[in-house]
Amino acid sequence: MPMLTQKQQIAIKQEATAGVTETVTAADVVLKTGNAEFEADVAMTPREALSASLSKRGSVVGSRMGKIRWSQYLRGTSTAPVASSNEPDFSVPFKGCGAAITVSGGSPNEQSSFKPSTSTISDETNGAYCTVALYEDGKRYMLRGAVGNCVLTHASGLPPKAAFEFTGVLVPPPTDTALLVPTYPTIVEPPFLTAAISILGYTTARIQTLTLDFGNQIVMRPDPNNPQGYITAQIVGRTPVGSFDAEEIIAATKNYWNEWIDAQTTGSITTGVFPGGGTNYNQFQVTIPKAKYTKVGLGDREGVATANVEFECLANSDAGNDEWELIQT
Repeated sequence: MPMLTQKQQIAIKQEATAGVTETVTAADVVLKTGNAEFEADVAMTPREALSASLSKRGSVVGSRMGKIRWSQYLRGTSTAPVASSNEPDFSVPFKGCGAAITVSGGSPNEQSSFKPSTSTISDETNGAYCTVALYEDGKRYMLRGAVGNCVLTHASGLPPKAAFEFTGVLVPPPTDTALLVPTYPTIVEPPFLTAAISILGYTTARIQTLTLDFGNQIVMRPDPNNPQGYITAQIVGRTPVGSFDAEEIIAATKNYWNEWIDAQTTGSITTGVFPGGGTNYNQFQVTIPKAKYTKVGLGDREGVATANVEFECLANSDAGNDEWELIQT
């Protein structure tokens, strides 16, 4: 019987102890879009035994790690986000990418704020480390001690999409496991419309896409006491960056090129709450308080000239951990 790639699920759960596999259940399933990917990375050392022939003598199987990739649309919750049991389903993947959530406000105006965190990435009892499982038509592939990176894409008229790549310790072997049966949400993902974008103070930029890459640097933590050769993956640094593609305009109106070449030019890239007139707890707002262009180029969008801008996200305070913020409101 063929196994169908469209019959897939992703389940992800924070680990109570870093590197110790959690039991994932239907409650841990996130609503992904498109095909997910699994990649094993196993150290293979050739034996290189000396002999009178050129025949090979095999390899030694060593440390085992892997990656799981998937994308999901951002969607909120149907009720107030005031408890850990009611966070949006992108919350755990965000935490696994080194973000922290803060809930503020009172009914009916509570909001959840996600910002980068330095303290959580090495907290071994309540931190970023996750167990991640890919279910594919009756078979399960799993990582433990996994952490990730995220690239957010806001495309005009589409729901914001988060592309995740998690790296962790391979949990061998893949097992025959039935697909989970979660309760699928009825809330509809909000589109990126009526977004009130402001780019370094310019409020009428015509863009198609705004991206934000968390820019996490991830390494593995070797551990010869572990049968897989690693204890966990680890976020060791971050360089958040982004891009947008605005219609090119005359320099007197907006001079992206001068703002780039003048290396001291910094400013905020923000959206308002979108979509305008949306449903409470299913609206979003993005803030990059201190951006600096790193490249500007000319582009063509179906015959319309564009300024394709890349930028870096800088600390906005001495304390840091404020390069970007995503608010669910």
